[in-house]
Amino acid sequence: MDSSRDTPESLLSAALRAQAVGGQPGNAAPTPPPMPMAPPPAPARRRLPVGQVLLFAMLLGIVAGGVVGVLTLG
Repeated sequence: MDSSRDTPESLLSAALRAQAVGGQPGNAAPTPPPMPMAPPPAPARRRLPVGQVLLFAMLLGIVAGGVVGVLTLG
């Protein structure tokens, strides 16, 4: 005769209990799902240095004007 541990009802009950506690026998609470990976933080945007841009534009204009002046004089 089958013992009370091997009946289909007790096996089903044990399987459902194991599934309810995360599939690991002996756990009292289910294991939480793993935390999703957080995306890396966006790099900080650097401000354009206005003074340096204006200085570069002025020097470029002087050089370009000088080249054009030399070409038109020649």
